[in-house]
Amino acid sequence: MVRVTGNFASEGPLHPAAREALLAAFDQGWADPKKLSQSSSKAAILRNHGLETISTRLGIPADSIEVLGEPSLGHYLSIAGLLQESSTFAYSAIDKGKIRAIARSRTSQVLELAVDSAGAIQGLSEVSPGAVLSLQLANGETGIIQDRLLSISEDVQIAIDATASGPRVALPDRWSTALFDAASWGGPSGLAIMAIRNRSQFSYPLPRIAPISSPGSYSLPLLIASAVALENFTPESPSLREFAVAQLSKIDGVHLVGPQSPAMPHLLSLVAANVSGENVVRELAAQGVDVDSGSACSAEDLQPSHVLAAMGYETNGHIRLTLHNGTTEADIASLVTALSGVLQKLRG
Repeated sequence: MVRVTGNFASEGPLHPAAREALLAAFDQGWADPKKLSQSSSKAAILRNHGLETISTRLGIPADSIEVLGEPSLGHYLSIAGLLQESSTFAYSAIDKGKIRAIARSRTSQVLELAVDSAGAIQGLSEVSPGAVLSLQLANGETGIIQDRLLSISEDVQIAIDATASGPRVALPDRWSTALFDAASWGGPSGLAIMAIRNRSQFSYPLPRIAPISSPGSYSLPLLIASAVALENFTPESPSLREFAVAQLSKIDGVHLVGPQSPAMPHLLSLVAANVSGENVVRELAAQGVDVDSGSACSAEDLQPSHVLAAMGYETNGHIRLTLHNGTTEADIASLVTALSGVLQKLRG
């Protein structure tokens, strides 16, 4: 058998330019940029240049930026910083578990918005004035983009989750906070960017003494590497996703999730009938092809996808694919051949 190789899993390598910048930053960006030494002054220059790059590339004001050393904490900060004790909190059925956990912790009114089979959030016009809405700009499992946002009340505060989309999808005209993950544009993991549009409407939700909006603890080298990766980021070609959808649709018993929905160019999900998604992942891995299964990103926590369930799809046999820069049509064709063989084997 000819051995197939290909990475269609969510994890990708650090951008080469970011890798070089990271090594240099460890040499030059080790000092505290808030102090007055010469080394600190150099570090401050590096930090400011990085923030300017991030501001320009993400389309957010430089003075709105908070750098976070713990991306997962950003979901809580960007939402809880807008909430009052009596605020209604609205979120969608396809939001991440971290957002759903915030909803479960609320004692005031909570509104879960359904989605249709195309992945579009329903009932946005029902979110009452004064509420805080968590809005996932693009879904990290299916790649589907939310583009029907005009019906949201002017008095609703919107916490945008852009951790999956990064620079691929522009922020809507209205947003209160926005959260980005550097890994989404080939930057290092362990660094997030939170933007706060109106600081007078935001209150740091954790215990504090000083008037802060974020913990302020992050690695300056990671910030510099993230800025370099963002500066060198090239979006994936939409035609590659279209090719993948067309080829995968030819496999018997494979159903693409929201194939006609507006979507990011690098993510798609499918459901293979009458097989376990985890078994498909293992069989493909044995042939050198890496894909993801379920809603979790780690092998230790493979759970049925609440995203697919909310859209009305079967969750068993769920496979997630990521098309990286450098993926070719030949790679996709090899994946299709390998997947067809695996499904025939598993179905007997």
